[in-house]
Amino acid sequence: MKRILFAAISLLFAATVAAAPAAAPQDELKATTDQMRDLIKQNHAAYLADKPKFYKAMDDVLVPHFDVDYIAKYVLGLNYRSATPEQRTRFAAAFKDMLIRSYSDTLLDNYDSVKVEWQAPRLADGATDALVNSVVTQKNGQPANLAFRVHVVNDDWKVWDIVVENISLATNFKAQINAEIKKTSLDDVITRMEKGETLTPPGAKS
Repeated sequence: MKRILFAAISLLFAATVAAAPAAAPQDELKATTDQMRDLIKQNHAAYLADKPKFYKAMDDVLVPHFDVDYIAKYVLGLNYRSATPEQRTRFAAAFKDMLIRSYSDTLLDNYDSVKVEWQAPRLADGATDALVNSVVTQKNGQPANLAFRVHVVNDDWKVWDIVVENISLATNFKAQINAEIKKTSLDDVITRMEKGETLTPPGAKS
């Protein structure tokens, strides 16, 4: 499960959509995935030698196209209502950084190890939400079903969740993080994330 999750996270970071809503989401996902792989291929040695440089590249180039605020709101769930604006901002930044720290190395090591087959979603005219399905085949030949949840924000398609074999990554993180908040507090969880602690969603075991 953890290997599949890593593959999914790799594609999540590579699956930014920056196009008019009229464009087909799966085409934009594929184009940007290919672009990310090319970027890593061209700078692989430099990124291996300087991991902070790679993390910054991911942050600067890819993350701004995620709907980070929406993801943070979804993951916090009911805790979002009682959170202060400062807590919301800190949580969104810490959660984003946690994902980068947790999965960047795997993406760097395995950027060329998967094959992706994209499937066209069924979209009604004027649709602002879509589920883009794909099948990822790793080097060992094992396939995994992935679905990308995207929606339109300011005329751009943006990814806010991925579903690995019918398991939502955002929902799993929501369960884990809210359980941690219940045991301590939102401030404590944010501080731990800011210090570099990784909160692993349920099911992400070796």
